[in-house]
Amino acid sequence: MKSGSISVILLAAGGSSRFGRPKQLLKIGTTSLIRKLADEALACRANEVIVVVGAEADKIRKELEGLDLRIVENKNWETGLSSSIKVGVKAAGHCDGALLMLCDQPYTGRYLLNEIIDRFQSTEAPAVASEYGQTVGVPALISKSLFPELLKLRGDSGAKSILLNQKEKLERVSFPKGAVDIDTSGDLEALPR
Repeated sequence: MKSGSISVILLAAGGSSRFGRPKQLLKIGTTSLIRKLADEALACRANEVIVVVGAEADKIRKELEGLDLRIVENKNWETGLSSSIKVGVKAAGHCDGALLMLCDQPYTGRYLLNEIIDRFQSTEAPAVASEYGQTVGVPALISKSLFPELLKLRGDSGAKSILLNQKEKLERVSFPKGAVDIDTSGDLEALPR
Protein backbone atom coordinates (compact mmCIF):
# COMPACT_ATOMS: atom_id res chain seq x y z
CA MET A 1 0.00 0.00 0.00
CA LYS A 2 1.13 3.56 -0.61
CA SER A 3 2.66 5.67 2.13
CA GLY A 4 0.09 7.21 4.44
CA SER A 5 -2.30 4.33 3.89
CA ILE A 6 -5.33 3.95 6.14
CA SER A 7 -7.34 0.81 6.85
CA VAL A 8 -10.82 1.13 8.30
CA ILE A 9 -11.52 -1.66 10.78
CA LEU A 10 -15.26 -2.05 11.30
CA LEU A 11 -15.77 -4.08 14.47
CA ALA A 12 -18.89 -6.21 14.04
CA ALA A 13 -18.15 -9.43 15.91
CA GLY A 14 -20.17 -8.96 19.10
CA GLY A 15 -23.05 -11.13 20.20
CA SER A 16 -25.43 -8.24 21.04
CA SER A 17 -26.27 -9.91 24.35
CA ARG A 18 -27.96 -6.83 25.85
CA PHE A 19 -29.95 -6.25 22.67
CA GLY A 20 -31.18 -9.84 22.38
CA ARG A 21 -30.68 -10.17 18.60
CA PRO A 22 -27.85 -9.25 16.20
CA LYS A 23 -27.82 -5.45 16.13
CA GLN A 24 -25.51 -5.58 13.11
CA LEU A 25 -28.53 -6.78 11.09
CA LEU A 26 -31.04 -4.21 12.41
CA LYS A 27 -32.81 -2.28 9.68
CA ILE A 28 -32.08 1.44 9.65
CA GLY A 29 -34.45 2.67 6.98
CA THR A 30 -34.22 0.15 4.16
CA THR A 31 -30.75 -1.21 4.88
CA SER A 32 -29.07 -3.06 7.74
CA LEU A 33 -26.90 -1.17 10.21
CA ILE A 34 -23.79 -3.14 9.19
CA ARG A 35 -24.38 -2.53 5.47
CA LYS A 36 -25.00 1.19 6.07
CA LEU A 37 -21.78 1.58 8.06
CA ALA A 38 -19.77 -0.50 5.58
CA ASP A 39 -21.06 1.73 2.75
CA GLU A 40 -20.00 4.85 4.68
CA ALA A 41 -16.55 3.37 5.33
CA LEU A 42 -16.15 2.45 1.65
CA ALA A 43 -17.12 6.00 0.63
CA CYS A 44 -14.38 7.62 2.74
CA ARG A 45 -10.78 8.16 1.63
CA ALA A 46 -9.33 5.10 3.39
CA ASN A 47 -7.36 2.62 1.30
CA GLU A 48 -9.32 -0.42 2.43
CA VAL A 49 -12.14 -1.55 4.69
CA ILE A 50 -11.80 -4.60 6.91
CA VAL A 51 -14.86 -5.96 8.71
CA VAL A 52 -14.27 -8.15 11.77
CA VAL A 53 -17.07 -10.69 12.22
CA GLY A 54 -17.68 -13.27 14.93
CA ALA A 55 -21.20 -13.95 16.22
CA GLU A 56 -23.59 -14.47 13.30
CA ALA A 57 -20.58 -14.40 10.94
CA ASP A 58 -22.39 -16.14 8.06
CA LYS A 59 -25.40 -13.80 8.19
CA ILE A 60 -23.16 -10.73 8.29
CA ARG A 61 -21.05 -12.02 5.38
CA LYS A 62 -24.25 -12.47 3.38
CA GLU A 63 -25.35 -8.94 4.29
CA LEU A 64 -22.07 -7.55 2.94
CA GLU A 65 -22.05 -9.51 -0.33
CA GLY A 66 -20.93 -7.51 -3.35
CA LEU A 67 -19.01 -4.88 -1.37
CA ASP A 68 -15.30 -4.29 -2.03
CA LEU A 69 -14.07 -5.03 1.47
CA ARG A 70 -12.21 -7.71 3.38
CA ILE A 71 -13.94 -9.82 6.01
CA VAL A 72 -11.88 -11.44 8.76
CA GLU A 73 -13.30 -13.68 11.45
CA ASN A 74 -12.64 -13.46 15.17
CA LYS A 75 -13.12 -17.01 16.44
CA ASN A 76 -12.67 -15.72 20.01
CA TRP A 77 -15.25 -12.93 19.83
CA GLU A 78 -16.82 -14.05 23.12
CA THR A 79 -13.66 -13.00 25.00
CA GLY A 80 -14.48 -9.34 24.37
CA LEU A 81 -13.89 -6.34 22.15
CA SER A 82 -10.10 -6.44 22.52
CA SER A 83 -9.93 -9.75 20.64
CA SER A 84 -11.71 -8.19 17.65
CA ILE A 85 -9.40 -5.17 17.69
CA LYS A 86 -6.41 -7.52 17.62
CA VAL A 87 -7.80 -9.55 14.69
CA GLY A 88 -8.45 -6.33 12.77
CA VAL A 89 -5.05 -4.80 13.52
CA LYS A 90 -3.25 -8.00 12.49
CA ALA A 91 -5.22 -8.01 9.21
CA ALA A 92 -4.29 -4.35 8.63
CA GLY A 93 -0.68 -4.69 9.74
CA HIS A 94 0.67 -3.23 6.50
CA CYS A 95 -1.07 0.15 6.86
CA ASP A 96 0.15 3.38 8.46
CA GLY A 97 -2.99 3.85 10.55
CA ALA A 98 -6.12 1.93 11.55
CA LEU A 99 -9.44 3.76 11.75
CA LEU A 100 -11.51 1.84 14.31
CA MET A 101 -15.30 1.93 13.91
CA LEU A 102 -18.02 0.22 15.93
CA CYS A 103 -21.06 -1.33 14.27
CA ASP A 104 -23.52 0.23 16.75
CA GLN A 105 -22.91 3.96 16.14
CA PRO A 106 -25.56 4.71 13.50
CA TYR A 107 -24.48 8.32 12.90
CA THR A 108 -20.94 7.48 11.79
CA GLY A 109 -20.59 8.76 8.24
CA ARG A 110 -18.06 9.30 5.46
CA TYR A 111 -17.64 13.02 6.20
CA LEU A 112 -16.64 12.34 9.79
CA LEU A 113 -14.28 9.56 8.69
CA ASN A 114 -12.67 11.85 6.10
CA GLU A 115 -12.28 14.61 8.69
CA ILE A 116 -10.50 12.15 10.99
CA ILE A 117 -8.24 10.96 8.13
CA ASP A 118 -7.46 14.55 7.09
CA ARG A 119 -6.55 15.51 10.66
CA PHE A 120 -4.34 12.43 11.01
CA GLN A 121 -2.49 13.10 7.77
CA SER A 122 -2.08 16.85 8.30
CA THR A 123 -0.89 16.71 11.91
CA GLU A 124 0.97 13.40 12.03
CA ALA A 125 -0.54 12.89 15.48
CA PRO A 126 -0.26 9.35 16.90
CA ALA A 127 -4.07 9.23 17.13
CA VAL A 128 -7.19 11.18 16.20
CA ALA A 129 -10.31 10.46 18.24
CA SER A 130 -13.95 11.45 18.08
CA GLU A 131 -15.03 13.69 20.94
CA TYR A 132 -18.49 13.39 22.50
CA GLY A 133 -20.12 13.46 25.91
CA GLN A 134 -17.04 14.99 27.65
CA THR A 135 -14.85 12.09 26.52
CA VAL A 136 -13.04 10.68 23.50
CA GLY A 137 -13.66 7.44 21.67
CA VAL A 138 -14.26 5.80 18.33
CA PRO A 139 -14.31 6.30 15.46
CA ALA A 140 -10.62 6.85 16.08
CA LEU A 141 -7.59 6.61 13.83
CA ILE A 142 -4.55 5.10 15.51
CA SER A 143 -1.04 5.20 14.08
CA LYS A 144 0.85 1.97 13.47
CA SER A 145 3.33 3.18 16.11
CA LEU A 146 0.58 2.35 18.66
CA PHE A 147 -0.37 -1.06 17.20
CA PRO A 148 1.74 -2.84 19.86
CA GLU A 149 -0.46 -1.13 22.50
CA LEU A 150 -3.64 -2.26 20.72
CA LEU A 151 -2.29 -5.83 20.62
CA LYS A 152 -1.85 -5.76 24.43
CA LEU A 153 -5.53 -5.01 25.13
CA ARG A 154 -7.41 -7.62 27.17
CA GLY A 155 -11.05 -8.58 27.74
CA ASP A 156 -13.75 -6.09 26.81
CA SER A 157 -11.32 -3.16 26.71
CA GLY A 158 -11.47 -0.95 23.68
CA ALA A 159 -8.97 1.65 22.51
CA LYS A 160 -10.05 4.39 24.95
CA SER A 161 -7.20 3.81 27.41
CA ILE A 162 -4.68 4.13 24.58
CA LEU A 163 -6.33 7.32 23.35
CA LEU A 164 -6.32 8.82 26.85
CA ASN A 165 -2.64 7.92 27.28
CA GLN A 166 -1.93 10.10 24.23
CA LYS A 167 -3.80 13.11 25.63
CA GLU A 168 -0.90 15.54 25.08
CA LYS A 169 -0.60 14.57 21.40
CA LEU A 170 -4.15 13.36 20.74
CA GLU A 171 -6.11 15.21 18.06
CA ARG A 172 -9.88 15.44 18.51
CA VAL A 173 -12.75 15.75 16.04
CA SER A 174 -16.14 16.82 17.39
CA PHE A 175 -18.82 14.14 16.92
CA PRO A 176 -21.69 14.89 19.36
CA LYS A 177 -23.82 12.08 17.89
CA GLY A 178 -21.04 9.62 18.71
CA ALA A 179 -22.67 9.31 22.12
CA VAL A 180 -25.61 7.58 20.40
CA ASP A 181 -25.10 3.86 20.16
CA ILE A 182 -27.52 0.97 19.99
CA ASP A 183 -27.18 -1.33 22.99
CA THR A 184 -30.83 -1.91 23.86
CA SER A 185 -34.16 -1.92 22.04
CA GLY A 186 -34.88 1.40 23.80
CA ASP A 187 -31.84 2.91 22.06
CA LEU A 188 -33.28 1.77 18.71
CA GLU A 189 -36.72 3.20 19.50
CA ALA A 190 -35.12 6.56 20.39
CA LEU A 191 -33.56 6.96 16.94
CA PRO A 192 -35.36 9.48 14.74
CA ARG A 193 -37.21 7.83 11.88
